[in-house]
Amino acid sequence: MTRKVKIAKKPRPVTALSAVRPFSARIGLTYGLTFTEDLLELSYPWATGLAIDGLIAHNFYQALPIVIAWSLRATIGCIRQMYDTRLYTTIYNTIVEATILRQRRAGVGSTSVAARSAMSREFVTFFEIDVPVVITALIGIVGSAVILLWYDLVIGALVSLLFIPVFIVNRVYVRVTTHLNHSLNNQLEKEVGFIETIDAPEIRTHFSEVRKWRVKLSDAAAINWTIIEVLSIFVFIAVLLRATVMPDLDTGDIFAILVYVWKLMEGLDHVPTIVQQLTRLRDISRRISEGASLEAVSATIEETEPESRPM
Repeated sequence: MTRKVKIAKKPRPVTALSAVRPFSARIGLTYGLTFTEDLLELSYPWATGLAIDGLIAHNFYQALPIVIAWSLRATIGCIRQMYDTRLYTTIYNTIVEATILRQRRAGVGSTSVAARSAMSREFVTFFEIDVPVVITALIGIVGSAVILLWYDLVIGALVSLLFIPVFIVNRVYVRVTTHLNHSLNNQLEKEVGFIETIDAPEIRTHFSEVRKWRVKLSDAAAINWTIIEVLSIFVFIAVLLRATVMPDLDTGDIFAILVYVWKLMEGLDHVPTIVQQLTRLRDISRRISEGASLEAVSATIEETEPESRPM
């Protein structure tokens, strides 16, 4: 009689997002505060333009909106920043502890675990810093475009045309940074091993490789940023010419229009950094999650030997 062997069910993959999920409500709160701050900041140009026109006409009450908006944003920003530090340090501790224990039990070498533990700091930094930057950039870009359309359809259309080349350039940029970040992280995972060798040529070679990939990432970001900046110059000149020939525009309106154009372009300046961080996070998240499939049979498989000396 053949004995049936029950095969253990493979566990669901363990990911860095699993550690973040219990904090989703608290993270949502801080993002809500960030969103509110950004909306208040978006009102600054309009409120300042209103104040300028009011002060010229001696209607001092028209300066109240900018005072109120600025005061509210300062209060909310202070509360959010103190709350963020407490929240994200807790999340980091949770992720790094789980990463170390899971991967060491799964037989992952100490060299890779040490590197991935350091990388997990970047994963938390993404939620703490990069996501708010994305929110701010989107509000600055979309909000400014909508308000400019409200001021003048031609000006709104001119700045909106920038979105087409920005989208095309960053489609290419995603492919480039995905490859470069993968290569950089491969090299960083070997760093502890190279340090342990106490071999000057090997250490020098390692850091030369790290430098090479970082330089390539920086160059790609610089090219992306430069293309956006050059296109922005032409759009800004066109908007400036349009604003100066528009009839019935008050001084405050012209000021507000130009500031909203600057805010939109400032938001576009963040796009290369955001794209680069997103592709890096995707690669880091995959590395943090590695070893999960080995947990299903960890009781019957001996831990592997520590990683050998890097070649």
